[in-house]
Amino acid sequence: MRIASYNILDGGEGRADPLAEVLLAQRADVVALVEADDGAVLERIAHRLGMDYVHAPGNAKASALLSRWPILESINHAPLHKQLTKSLLEAKVRDPSGTEWVIGVVHLHAHANDTDESIREKEIDTVLDIFRPHRDAGRPHLLAGDFNSHSPVQRIDPALCKPSTRQEWEENGGHIPRRVVQKLLEARYLDLLYTVDPILAANIGTFSTQFPGQRVDYIFSHSLPPASIRRAWVEQDRLAKYASDHFPIGAEIG
Repeated sequence: MRIASYNILDGGEGRADPLAEVLLAQRADVVALVEADDGAVLERIAHRLGMDYVHAPGNAKASALLSRWPILESINHAPLHKQLTKSLLEAKVRDPSGTEWVIGVVHLHAHANDTDESIREKEIDTVLDIFRPHRDAGRPHLLAGDFNSHSPVQRIDPALCKPSTRQEWEENGGHIPRRVVQKLLEARYLDLLYTVDPILAANIGTFSTQFPGQRVDYIFSHSLPPASIRRAWVEQDRLAKYASDHFPIGAEIG
């Protein structure tokens, strides 16, 4: 399976075709979209990719899952959990071999202050509770999306980040908090990019496309052997630099 995850920025109005072109280049079987707020844009992207989709408006913003394989079921969790400030979609797809894949499309609270990280910690606790039955059953599943969170392995140079992030860095006393991703790692989720290429994972950014000093977009897996993660990447080609304010990420799982 090839999966891509992409924050398309405020619904993508007026950018459906360049967004679709970026996603076509990923050759994905499944696509997790964040900030998929505009139904017409979502429908056009899905048509260009030849995929079915499910749309999940959240408490703010919306998530979507697009798939060339059958989507068996889905749950829009955000309206059921008010502590989730943005969106959370859970869906199940079946690949041609008959294997069923559970995928969560995650969008957490933004900004880099310690107080923002505390909000995200409550959100990720909710996400972990929702997906606990899958972990307890040893059921392979993926969490993909914009976590607005930073890995403990990432090298962050504030000079390469957005001006607002530089200000938050200073307000935090010269650091950016990393507790949310640490919680996921402690729950035995694999950061797929780090699993495949630790050096790249420590140094590449996904946000913003103009100041790419932060990696806040991830694909995590649980109950999958590390050897099954064949490839992982961040797409930073020229079109991706202008189609959204995030770069898409992808992974290939055997």
